[in-house]
Amino acid sequence: MDLNGNGKKTLYDISWKISEKEYRADPALSYSTLARFEREGFNKLDHLFDKISTQSLLEGSMVDCLITGSEEEFNELYYVADFPSIGEKEQQVADMLYEKYHESCELFSYIPNEAILAVINEVGWQKNWRDETRVRVISERTAMYYNLKTQAGTKTVVDRPTYDRVINMVRALKTSPATQGYFADNDPLSPIKRYYQLKFKAKFEGVNYRVMMDLVVVDYEEKKIIPIDLKTSGSHEWDFQHSFEKWSYMIQAMLYWRVLKANLMNDPYFKDFTLENYRFVVVNKESLTPLVWEFPLTKIIGTLIDKDGNEYRDPFEIGKELQSYLNFRPQVPKGIDKDGINIIDCLKLKE
Repeated sequence: MDLNGNGKKTLYDISWKISEKEYRADPALSYSTLARFEREGFNKLDHLFDKISTQSLLEGSMVDCLITGSEEEFNELYYVADFPSIGEKEQQVADMLYEKYHESCELFSYIPNEAILAVINEVGWQKNWRDETRVRVISERTAMYYNLKTQAGTKTVVDRPTYDRVINMVRALKTSPATQGYFADNDPLSPIKRYYQLKFKAKFEGVNYRVMMDLVVVDYEEKKIIPIDLKTSGSHEWDFQHSFEKWSYMIQAMLYWRVLKANLMNDPYFKDFTLENYRFVVVNKESLTPLVWEFPLTKIIGTLIDKDGNEYRDPFEIGKELQSYLNFRPQVPKGIDKDGINIIDCLKLKE
């Protein structure tokens, strides 16, 4: 048994001990899968597990790595270099070209123009431009980035301005009065311990779920556990409630809390600890004013509703529907009669 400085059992002991690569490959449903299905629905089911890469996700992953890991771990994953800034779609073109041709074309200049144009068309970049112009501009803007990817190998190439923004966010998180306590080093003599990137798995009503928690704080003296997620937001920290609804973070809070709770209840040592409401530590790269938000409805089971009447389904309701679709692959979504008559009920008589 792994013990902390006070000889107590650690949360790591009851966690799911697999690598992040293994975690990502596991078929159990995750928050991101549930939230994406809830946003995009049945029609995008075949693309539910497609990898999404955006600048915001990249910066968030970098902050997570620097906060929860070491500088050595960061350098194993990221290759920071000076090169001209490129747009997200331009980077997508370069990334797809690299994925397809890096083994045969070490340098961008080796890639045939027709191959470049094919990927440009696939991404849909600058459709109204002439083909030769599209190929020329993409070549001018992304060749250095492509060639750096060859140098970087398996590492993610990051431009200097992005790295500087990430460093500023990490510094703000570690020095702000509201958040610095969450990311302090563990003191061997303190009853409070911090655990980063722990993974847990649980089954509810026949559906497997998996979670990877940014931070869990355990107070061994008070027998309290606080689950926390770190968010690098594109909006100001004080506007987080808008992001909370937009990206369905209530699904994450409720799912993560329940999966962690199930693991705690199965352990004789931790079952008597109180699991607190889910918290979000939020930072924006411009305002750099980290704030802590707590979700008071974390422990609720059922559909939630906002002040405008919009409903947010329970994570397990979403999970049961999604798992059914994945298991049986029906031709039409729930509520549609494939063999009979469907009623048009989108209108009613004005009263």
